[in-house]
Amino acid sequence: MSEIKLLSEDLINKIAAGEVVERPASVVKELVENSIDAGADRIVVEIEDGGKKLIRVSDNGRGMTETEIRLALERHSTSKIRSVDDLFNIRTLGFRGEALPSIASISQLKIERNQSSGLTIEAKDLFYNTPVRKKFLKSNATEIGRCGDIIAKYVLAFPGISFKFVSDSKTLLFSSGGGDLLGAVAAVYGAAIAKELLPVNKSFASGNIAGLISRPTISRVDKGYENFFVNSRYVRNFLLNRALEETYRTYIPGNRYPIAVLSVAIDPREVDVNVHPTKIEVKFMKNQEVMAAVRSAVVEGLTNISPISSGNQTSNSFALPQGEWQAPMTDVFFPEEIPPTMPERSAVAISDELPLAPLYQLKNAYIVATDGSGLSVIDQHAAHERIIYDRLTRQEEIKSVQAMLIPETVELDLSAASAIREHLGLIQEMGFEVEEFGQNSFIIRGVPAICGKTSGAELFVDLANDLRENGKSDQLAVKKENLRKSVACHSAIKAGEGMTTVEMTTLIRDLFRTENPTTCPHGRPLIFSITAAEIEKKFHR
Repeated sequence: MSEIKLLSEDLINKIAAGEVVERPASVVKELVENSIDAGADRIVVEIEDGGKKLIRVSDNGRGMTETEIRLALERHSTSKIRSVDDLFNIRTLGFRGEALPSIASISQLKIERNQSSGLTIEAKDLFYNTPVRKKFLKSNATEIGRCGDIIAKYVLAFPGISFKFVSDSKTLLFSSGGGDLLGAVAAVYGAAIAKELLPVNKSFASGNIAGLISRPTISRVDKGYENFFVNSRYVRNFLLNRALEETYRTYIPGNRYPIAVLSVAIDPREVDVNVHPTKIEVKFMKNQEVMAAVRSAVVEGLTNISPISSGNQTSNSFALPQGEWQAPMTDVFFPEEIPPTMPERSAVAISDELPLAPLYQLKNAYIVATDGSGLSVIDQHAAHERIIYDRLTRQEEIKSVQAMLIPETVELDLSAASAIREHLGLIQEMGFEVEEFGQNSFIIRGVPAICGKTSGAELFVDLANDLRENGKSDQLAVKKENLRKSVACHSAIKAGEGMTTVEMTTLIRDLFRTENPTTCPHGRPLIFSITAAEIEKKFHR
């Protein structure tokens, strides 16, 4: 008997679903794209139980007849392409004709024609017949965040469409559809970010680039706020990201990233959208031309903005943002008492408690020190990161809170807010006095005392973005570990900040009281030494 057999239609659909439907957000993406392609200007997305129990998308688009609905449930049926040539001239978001049958194969699918116009499509009990796939879904908060992130991209890509996202009867995102990109950004990221953005508009040989970019005064710890759209399709293309980031390198620190919402309008024949099953990745026929256009657009947008300090200042003073609620720097940054003055460097005694004496701060980033024989170079940020991490790890330090005289309100995007909600209990355990305050907003009343020098709002935003990117573990111990690392990283003194001899001495002393004074919490080295013998060898002695 032949071992080669044709697969059943049901199994074929489930395999196709594996390409198209990875999680609830995948269903949201496919259904919303269909609504947009149908000309809708009002789209409502509702989910329950993180999308596992219900995903419902309603729109006021053109809709379908009963016959068309039946045809749409057949594989490879589509209204969006007619010939091979159409594949190289794509002007719609969805076109493969696999979404509805794929979704129907792993959920209870229901399609209704609305009385006025448009459709309502429901997908219930996602992965009910593929339990292994269902088992790999994350927590509700994570899945809600991913659905919200998908919808947010369409809000930014189509500011003329009104979107409403509801989770378990609670509205998490709403855009009016007024057509203003700045208004769309405010709906997604909040008004505070929207007012810090600059318009850009640049034509090039094959098309045009337009949108908004951030002033150098505002940046983020990850690339999650870099948004690129090609012919209104949200895409990932590392060359676009690189062109944007390279242009900002003299404006913001090297470990920070800009905020950008940039749309590339280009002849569809100049771009390939068929390189990925979900069409998230694209290839340009003329990469260098598009990258140059991005750089040029950003440069023009930033032309009249002065770059922030590059860290080459010669002053050795320790300048920190001070608010009324903050304790004096020496009480927070170095909580133990230190004398108001220090003896001359040559008189600083080397001891077990202070095995290195500071000599000089190099480029306001590295401490050059000596043990009386050789030399050591310490990364000040990594060293302080290790100190804070160890103190946060000790239970008694976690309960030490620096109250804020004036509470700060922070507005987050939906996915970052979902990440905070998922970890809120652990964040509060760590010493943050924070609570929800309206839709995707939080009010901060206190921070861990060890972080007192840092702006509470800035620290909280960076923490939220870290959790969105790296907070996906289901293990409690790993979640706590990631939180400590994130708080330590964003609270530590940064490269470019000057330190006095007193502060350098105290930093070294506290570093060698930690459990591991040689690496930062992420495992990177924070100190290296050159022995006297190595120095002598350099001089051929």
